Amino acid sequence: MTHPHSHRGIFSFVLIPLAVVLLLFGIFSIVWLRSSVRTVEYSIAQLDNKRMETLKERKMLMAEKASLLSIQNVKNTGDGKVELVFPDRVKVIYVKKEKGVTPYKASLDGRRLSEP
Repeated sequence: MTHPHSHRGIFSFVLIPLAVVLLLFGIFSIVWLRSSVRTVEYSIAQLDNKRMETLKERKMLMAEKASLLSIQNVKNTGDGKVELVFPDRVKVIYVKKEKGVTPYKASLDGRRLSEP
């Protein structure tokens, strides 16, 4: 015959260490999870800072591009040999669009060219 207390002693002998191990495992897993979350938060903050710096750099480059492409800058970069002017209306060739699929024709209809 077995005593009811003998099963209880073996059961508690196995159950108590198992409960302690599970408790310690739970505590360490919570600590590990929180540290992992902190690490991810720091990584996100660093990436956000890098994104903000990249956006600032992009804005600066766009402003520099705009200043380089401005017409005033193009006029100033010429060394006096090239001058930008509006074309003379007499020397402009008008292109008319015809209906259908035909090649475009350049026309000087109604305009006379002055001969030198």
